[in-house]
Amino acid sequence: MVATLSPALGPLLVAAVLLAVAGVAKLRRPAPTGLALARTGLPGSDPLVRLLGAVEVASALAAAAVGGVAAVPVVVLYLGFAAFTAVQVRRAAATGETADCGCFGDADAPVGRTHVAVNVALAAAAVAAVAVGADGVVGAMASDAGPSVAVVALALVAAAGVRALLTDLPAVRALVGPPATDG
Repeated sequence: MVATLSPALGPLLVAAVLLAVAGVAKLRRPAPTGLALARTGLPGSDPLVRLLGAVEVASALAAAAVGGVAAVPVVVLYLGFAAFTAVQVRRAAATGETADCGCFGDADAPVGRTHVAVNVALAAAAVAAVAVGADGVVGAMASDAGPSVAVVALALVAAAGVRALLTDLPAVRALVGPPATDG
């Protein structure tokens, strides 16, 4: 089979890059994720969080390099994150407390519906890559290096934007406060 540059590679790379960044953050600073897990009654010890981070990094690297079925762990992880963040959102609504994701090593990244939706979208991106058997970067580069480099560069920019959406935008909203109402 000849390797090709699939349209599903870009979205898969966005998912993989974010997963790798989150994994490295958990390896470096496990406490924020451990606290987020503990607040929902799940075990959140540093060794367990670091193990999760290592699994994230390994899954991201395999999916990005190989693509196709190697992206299945990425799907599973993002669906798990979506379920976890949905629980956090519901718990925060019930208690009035702010739930922090801890996913990028930040203890002050509030979780909301956007976070859940992004996790579902990233899982869908990985599902698409699995469904069409999208080659990873290695196969795409062998097939057509020029466009593949452009896809990788654009995926890196998009991943940075999604990370900002999840971490920086909620922080800005918290500083600004709720929108004013006429009254």
